[in-house]
Amino acid sequence: MGTSTSSKGPGGNSPYIPGWVDSEGQPPTHEVPPQRFKDFRTNLGKFVASGDGGYLRSAVSSYAGAATGGSAIGAARFGSMAGAGGALFGAMAALREGQSLPGLDLAALNGQDTDLAISAIVEALATEDGDSDRVHVAMNEALSECLQGYDEFDFSSITDEMLVQMMLVYVTNCVFSQVVLDSNDAFAKTKSAAQVEQAERDLHTLVESVTDKHMRPLLSGNLKSFTSSRVEQVQLMAIKEVWREWESYNQ
Repeated sequence: MGTSTSSKGPGGNSPYIPGWVDSEGQPPTHEVPPQRFKDFRTNLGKFVASGDGGYLRSAVSSYAGAATGGSAIGAARFGSMAGAGGALFGAMAALREGQSLPGLDLAALNGQDTDLAISAIVEALATEDGDSDRVHVAMNEALSECLQGYDEFDFSSITDEMLVQMMLVYVTNCVFSQVVLDSNDAFAKTKSAAQVEQAERDLHTLVESVTDKHMRPLLSGNLKSFTSSRVEQVQLMAIKEVWREWESYNQ
């Protein structure tokens, strides 16, 4: 966290789904309303300044609705990030089975310092588009959480639950970072650094809780049967449900 004032974010007339995201097979996007981020940013700014959770609920409700076009379009925005997440899952699942992948040599990685191995995996998998920075950070966070406590990389010790947690952390950070990017100057509505940090923590906690609620059940069962493409779809399905829940907050 701590990146809330680093970008002004997209303008109100920017498309719901940027050009680098593959939207083939997705529902057609509607005409973008003017100032689509206004209510979201106004309510988020009021939350940052006051700490009132009601404003946070109003903010994410506006974000899931008018700001991002609703659950179907809003989830489709994460297509590139979900594709990278599917690749991350596929790579880790293959490596724990003793399989090397292009750009990821099991023999070279196993037993290596964990931080160095994480860097190698992220560099091999991270996308090269407008979402690259967020994907890079989210992958780092997800792998660090998955492998916490391991000084040396040992793929044979990776469990299904570790892979589930890795994906939950990855999607949480993708969604959180996108909301923050789209917030423009909402986090600057107070001069108190402590208030900004608390607001970021509260937003992250909210994203984390609803992501876990909607995504964990979709990752139940034998993960050895899950492909990269299936995990990509699981992420988008979970995000769609997160958006639906957020849209309901002001009903």
